[in-house]
Amino acid sequence: MLLVVALAVLPLTAGCGGDKETTTTTAAAAGDPVAAADAAIAAITKSDAIEMPPTLEAGKLQAGSDTSFAPFEFSDEKGGYIGFDVDLVTAIAKKIGLEAVVVATAWDGIIPNLVADRYDIIMSAMTITEERQQQIDFTDGYIDTNLAITTKVDAPIADAAGLEGKIVGVQVDTTGQFEVEKVAGVKEIKKYENSIAAIQDLLAGRIDAVVNDSPVNAYYTRDKPEFGNTGKIGSDDKYGYGIKKESSVLRDAMNAALAELKADGTYDLIYAKWFGGDK
Repeated sequence: MLLVVALAVLPLTAGCGGDKETTTTTAAAAGDPVAAADAAIAAITKSDAIEMPPTLEAGKLQAGSDTSFAPFEFSDEKGGYIGFDVDLVTAIAKKIGLEAVVVATAWDGIIPNLVADRYDIIMSAMTITEERQQQIDFTDGYIDTNLAITTKVDAPIADAAGLEGKIVGVQVDTTGQFEVEKVAGVKEIKKYENSIAAIQDLLAGRIDAVVNDSPVNAYYTRDKPEFGNTGKIGSDDKYGYGIKKESSVLRDAMNAALAELKADGTYDLIYAKWFGGDK
């Protein structure tokens, strides 16, 4: 079950001290994955093995994000942002010696705004695709994902063929849209500005299915037992953080930080906070 705690996202500067092993072990022993992850993030200090990369603003890692994509990035309703991506990028930034700053932006302009230097990276649960790699670079993949077909549980759709004759909701310009467009016989593809609107139409019975990233669909239907991820479409993919092609030093620093976070267990704690322990 997804665990969401409305915690304000406060700036976390490099050099915060603390005994990480003690704090995280104590929290984990108490059976509190949220506290364990938060303690681990708070204890991160800059890695001596990672070169400080240039960024648009010294000391900051500005992350452009479509902040309506729970559980990866969304508003805490207190003026800040929370989510798996927010926690992981905060941890990555601290390893590098930077402060993570979320820059809210619309999905349909997220790559052009990166290229135009509105922010340093794209932090928005973006699938690594060959088409996108023609425009920008990506970090190493940081989470596996697939596209779920979400429906009423008593009217399941197991695969792409089952979408024939159906009205299918997708978020505009996402891999969900691109995969559904490949399916022959779909009655109608309804495109939405965000995944929340698509799920709302599904719940209201205006569409038959939503094709979108599986953890996101699961999050939005978690308290609606009559709905669920009943099938899958397309192949397994990975999310990566988007970076300008000229920013190779930043890319390398983020990859090194991500590798350290996986090696020291912090990544697993963040994952467990948002998705539970099973990968």
